[in-house]
Amino acid sequence: MKYILILLLSFLTLNAAPISNKKLKKMIGRMLVIGFEEQSVNKDTQIVKDIKRYELGGVILFDKHYKKRSITKNIDSPQQLQELTTQLKKYSLKPLLISVDQEGGNVARLKHYYGFDRFPSAKEITYMHFSDAKELYNDEAKMLKKAGINTNFAPVVDLEVNPDNKVIVGLERSYGKSSEKVTKYAKVLIDAQRKQNIISVLKHFPGHGSSLDDSHKGFVDISKTWSKKELQPYKNLIKSNDVDMIMTAHVFNSHLDKKYPATLSYKVNTKLLRKEMGYKGLIISDDLQMKAITKHYSLRQSVTLAINAGVDILLFGNQLSNNSADELVKVIYSQVKKGKISYKRIIESNKRIEYLLTKNSIKHRPISFTPKRIKLTKDYIKQHYGLKVKNIKIKPKAIVLHWTAVMKYEDCFKRLKGETLYSDRGDIAKAGALNVSTHFLVERNGAITQLMPDNWMARHVIGLNYSSIGIENVGGRDNKKDDLTKAQRIANVRLVEYLKIKYPDIKYLLGHYEYEKMQKTPLWLEKDAKYRTKKVDPGKRFMKIVRREVKYLGLKKP
Repeated sequence: MKYILILLLSFLTLNAAPISNKKLKKMIGRMLVIGFEEQSVNKDTQIVKDIKRYELGGVILFDKHYKKRSITKNIDSPQQLQELTTQLKKYSLKPLLISVDQEGGNVARLKHYYGFDRFPSAKEITYMHFSDAKELYNDEAKMLKKAGINTNFAPVVDLEVNPDNKVIVGLERSYGKSSEKVTKYAKVLIDAQRKQNIISVLKHFPGHGSSLDDSHKGFVDISKTWSKKELQPYKNLIKSNDVDMIMTAHVFNSHLDKKYPATLSYKVNTKLLRKEMGYKGLIISDDLQMKAITKHYSLRQSVTLAINAGVDILLFGNQLSNNSADELVKVIYSQVKKGKISYKRIIESNKRIEYLLTKNSIKHRPISFTPKRIKLTKDYIKQHYGLKVKNIKIKPKAIVLHWTAVMKYEDCFKRLKGETLYSDRGDIAKAGALNVSTHFLVERNGAITQLMPDNWMARHVIGLNYSSIGIENVGGRDNKKDDLTKAQRIANVRLVEYLKIKYPDIKYLLGHYEYEKMQKTPLWLEKDAKYRTKKVDPGKRFMKIVRREVKYLGLKKP
């Protein structure tokens, strides 16, 4: 699936509404991935309190303490891990990155002696038949999915440049010396994880395979050993739209930046990776508690430099040191308020984070779109809009929110799945046989299902179908009760944000009950002056709350 992210900074900053202090702290929280101690959590566990208070972007799980290898940390068995991740998701209203380092071989948090399957290292994988490598990575991705992991800090795309390298080459973490070979095997892992809705993280940019030292332990200078060929796997995978997230390395390279290591370098993250290499996705730091950073920079300096450099997510594993969410948010908040970090950077990173997390959380369950339904759609377009079209693609300019008036998800899906109208829809039958449909369906618990491509026309709103994306919400009992849930409101906000980023030309957000107010706009195409129905969904209260949360997007009312 293509990862498309177009950030229009003018609408994200210049036209943005002021950010409240509470919202700013939550936006900072979204930029943090934090480690914690427990194997199980409840509402009183500190990490749960932090997730709720700051809407943390994610957590990172470890099986052992870095310094005390005999002590088990977050991972003890398949059942225990599944229960832990289930609880973490339960307490987080927004999608949460639940991450591990599961490369295989020496770097694997889900180890065989805990009851998980053993998977080979990157180097071992390259000795196998290619079809066997695919099968193994598919099995590993399924194991991660079952465990509740949705982010894996893999694949490593460092080249095996320096045979004396201990941290990459010595641990068999590289697929080889050739960028083509590394790209080939990395893509197999990425594809396998994508099938299971697991985010892959390429590491360690701009290349760690040429280093002599370990950045866990101190300063690492690759100026004399690094070469531009180490960028090639990233270039290859960015070009093929296979990259959702990249992890930076704490390596110093005077040829790229004479002052700062890569994680803290604007020249590396923004000028090189974003501007020169065209990368649009998320950048996450390697653990900012590694000594390569902490020996030379204070916490205030490191977070400020990293964010200003273009890093979107800051990783604090709480293995090598300990920083609480309160401390981290407080420090970053203070720097924003002092003007040391711009609001623009916080907003920019949050948009990238929400885009990826929303995209990755969407379930796909296509409704029937056979040649018959496509023909019925074309006929509807011709009858109602006077247009003869070759396909049913639209250019989204508006988002319309609905409720289903049916209280069960499966019943809603069945109503939308068919190609032709049901016999009980006599109120709109004269306007055509095409069944009503929608692009997204949101369950009572906030889960989002995409039913059809969001740039195909769905019959969901009179007069505006040819330019509008529809979001249906399960609820609205008897087509009267404004009973949509808090989880649904949050999901609708996320979807609106996601769609606005994906389609910057979207200008309007409306509730279904407001559709007739659009008749004087260029988007209104309905030719039948008598074809109107009275709507009350999705409720004025619901729309008021959603609009308040997405006010900064500058979307118009009807």
